Amino acid sequence: MTLFTGPKEFRKVFDLLFATLSRDSKAGPPLRALRKPQRFLITDLGLQLDVRDADEDAARRGDHLSWTWDGKGCSWEPAATLSLESAMANRFFQGKAPLASALIRGEIVVTQGSATVPLETLPHLSGFYKVWVTRLRHEGWEHLVV
Repeated sequence: MTLFTGPKEFRKVFDLLFATLSRDSKAGPPLRALRKPQRFLITDLGLQLDVRDADEDAARRGDHLSWTWDGKGCSWEPAATLSLESAMANRFFQGKAPLASALIRGEIVVTQGSATVPLETLPHLSGFYKVWVTRLRHEGWEHLVV
């Protein structure tokens, strides 16, 4: 069962999550430097989220990531495709779902590419979790805080 009211709320929350992550001075630049695009298939909501490094112009403006929904405008192949439910995605970006454990338990499944790709992002996300939880609360999304 999802914590989200539906796909529209999930998209709104995750648009803000990636905008915040993209502009975070500690996480955004190193995530961009990885140059490892990822696709997230949110199985319970039927959504596809494609995330990659932003172009040079966007990076100069402080936006280090680029993303699109449901394949619109996505002309590149991901280095890894992850299949997971919305509640797991929510827990993961709050630091409440250790990736290695979720992969072993099958809560996150790498359907294409290598599991090393999402694992490479972990060192850059660890300082972001608290920032994101604070932002969720600020936005009034207390029901999503794990």
